[in-house]
Order: sequence, then C-alpha cells, then structure tokens
Amino acid sequence: MTAFKNYCIDIFSHVRPCATFLSVKEYRNNFAEVSDFTVCFHANYMNAVEKALVIVANTRPRDDIQAEARDEMLDSFRWTLNGFNPLYTCRDTYEDILDADGKPIPGIKLHTNQDVVHINAMRVRKKVISKGLYPDRNSSDKTIAKRELRAKTPLSKWVQFKLERKRFKELSVQKMRIKG
Repeated sequence: MTAFKNYCIDIFSHVRPCATFLSVKEYRNNFAEVSDFTVCFHANYMNAVEKALVIVANTRPRDDIQAEARDEMLDSFRWTLNGFNPLYTCRDTYEDILDADGKPIPGIKLHTNQDVVHINAMRVRKKVISKGLYPDRNSSDKTIAKRELRAKTPLSKWVQFKLERKRFKELSVQKMRIKG
C-alpha cells in the first residue's frame, strides 16, 4: 500500500460511523470534468434502495419498453434488499477497509485491481467548475427508460470518488483534511 492510501484509510478510520457531511474540492473525474461536491458520507445505501423501489413501483409506465425497464429495476432492487443481486458485476472487485476494531468502514472500499480507495456517498451538492469531454452514448430504448426512472430516485444521487493524488485538491470531513 502506498503512503497516501494508508493516510486516507487512517483518516476514514476516525470518522464517526453515523451519516456526516464530507466535501471534495476540485474533483477531476474520468472525463476531465472538475467539480466541487458536498456529500452525505455513511448514508445508508439500503434505505436509498428501499425508497427507490417504492418510487419505481408507483411509477405508471408510459409504454411497453418502460414497463419492462421498470420490472427489471424492481427485480434488481428486491434482490439487493434480500442480500444477493445476481446482476451485480463488482462482487469480487472491492475489499472492505477495516477500522481499528476490525469492522468495515461504511462507504469506503479498496478496489483491488486498481489498488485505489473508493468512497461511496449520497450527493448533496455539486458545482461544476469546468466541463468534461463526455463520449456520445448509443443506448438502447430500455437503458434510456431505466435512466429516466432512476433519475426519480435517491439512487440518482449516489456517487463514487477515487482517492488518488492529483484527482482532487482537498477532501474534508469532521475537521480532518486530505490534500490531493
């Protein structure tokens, strides 16, 4: 492990386990967009899935494509809530990062292939500083319908950050700071 990664893990092992605000300054994503974020760290993902299930279940499909997209999303939400989603493709991608007591730290994982710490949180605010270069999407009608449905749910605010040097200027949580 790199010294920077160990430093990040050490900071997060001292963050209280309840939901708390975290800010990320000048985060550069994979498409060169630079943004400032405020997120709710340690937000409960399963609560977000439960709320998404209710919202999508109560959405009246406008056509057969959206009905199929809705049914697939509902199946996926139910599987997730039951503890095993066969559609989840990252099962062996991440390892839990443990605190001093040997318990997983919520919202933070190690991407084993990249050897990079990733943070998952619920976006509260995003301010784009400079726009990125995004490729054109060639999505199926069903994928577009799923995107539209997901946009109505709390899951649309779920974000992930890679903690790598030079990817962000500063991350702060509970008066602790990590300089990128």
